[in-house]
Amino acid sequence: MTSPHVQVEFQAGQRWTYRTRPGEDTSTVLILRRDDEPNGTVLHVALDGLRLGNPHLPGGVQMALGHAPVTADALRASVLELIQVNAPLPADEGGYRQWREAADRGEAGVFTLTLAEILDVIGQAVAPALPGELFGKTNRR
Repeated sequence: MTSPHVQVEFQAGQRWTYRTRPGEDTSTVLILRRDDEPNGTVLHVALDGLRLGNPHLPGGVQMALGHAPVTADALRASVLELIQVNAPLPADEGGYRQWREAADRGEAGVFTLTLAEILDVIGQAVAPALPGELFGKTNRR
C-alpha cells in the first residue's frame, strides 16, 4: 500500500489497484505513458472496471476511461497495490496525442485530484443538467 509520502517510480505498463468509488471495487488503473515536464511528471493513465454514468452512451454507463493526465502526487495518493508490470498498452494513443498537441500550445491541464475524484468530476460534467443549472441552460423562453 502506498501513501502520498512514499516515493514510487511510476512507469508505463504498470497496473495498480486504487482507492475506487463505491461499486467499482474491481477497477484498476494502467499507466500508459510518463512525461517528465519542466513543471513535474505527468502520468497518462487509463481506468477500467468503471460504472460511470454517461447518458451519451448506449445503456448510459461508461465502463472505461481511455486517457487522463494526472500528477505523480495525485496518482500516489490514489494507488494501493502494484498488480502487474509490462502490461500491454493500447494501440490507440488518440487521447494522448490530442492532449500533447494542446499542452504544446499551453492549452491543456493535468489533474491534481485523486482518481476517484476525477471520475466524480467527469460524472458530474456528463450528467444531464436540469434546466437553469450550469450547462443546462436553454435559449427557449
